Amino acid sequence: MLENKRRTKERHTEGEPSPWGSLVHRNNRVSSFRRLPPERDPEEGYSNDEEEDGGPTRSLWSRLNIWSILATALFLAFCGGMGLLVVQMWNPQDMSDIAGYIDKGAPKDLTLALKNAGGAEITFTEGEINRYLRDSCSMRQGGIFSLIAHERGTAVRIHDGYIELVIDRLLSTHLHQTTSVHLSFAREMREGIPSLRIDFRGGEPILGSLPRGGSIGQVGVPQRHIEMLRPALRTLLDCYPEFTRLIEQYGYYPEFTAGRNGEEGRVRLIPATSPSF
Repeated sequence: MLENKRRTKERHTEGEPSPWGSLVHRNNRVSSFRRLPPERDPEEGYSNDEEEDGGPTRSLWSRLNIWSILATALFLAFCGGMGLLVVQMWNPQDMSDIAGYIDKGAPKDLTLALKNAGGAEITFTEGEINRYLRDSCSMRQGGIFSLIAHERGTAVRIHDGYIELVIDRLLSTHLHQTTSVHLSFAREMREGIPSLRIDFRGGEPILGSLPRGGSIGQVGVPQRHIEMLRPALRTLLDCYPEFTRLIEQYGYYPEFTAGRNGEEGRVRLIPATSPSF
């Protein structure tokens, strides 16, 4: 009987708690409820969380791949560099500083002067060479470009230690383009006979290490890639068979000196028998 009353009292206590017990019990329920994560309405989506995390901009940035951004930047830089390179290749070099290329002075017969020298040392100026080239030899464009390209002129620019052969062309009637070859000479003996070795190089190396062989427009070209212009050089030499024969006969070695203080550049032809050689 006592046990039933006690159980009844306990059930009564649970159903109708005392004010102190109700307060303690209510606080425990509130504390438990606050520790639970808030319920999320499926219709509201995730906008609240994104705003708490920094907004949609931060969410989009977190999904971007840093390597993709870097690859895109490198690709755009490469395309820009190639575009600038093409523009510079079609930007002709200034030829107004080449003596004898534009002026209408009377040419000097260099072949006759070399023949009259009889193997002695002789000197020619840059202007004399270019006026002689202008009036004695005319080159023509070959290959598929012969349909649209026309040779405008050929000139040489003398530097210290080497000479620059510049080919001036017109594509169609308005597009102007220049190509140059740097030529340096070395003395060598072949079977006891002095001869000249011609190298396609001269000037400052490209990127500090690549030998410069010439230029297309304003862009320097490495030595190995300028070999394609060897036929043009052979065509030029074929215009002067007697001059070439005299050079070989007397073993002339050219020594180039750039113009300074208003003086023209000069080439000094030194025979193999000269004591100064």
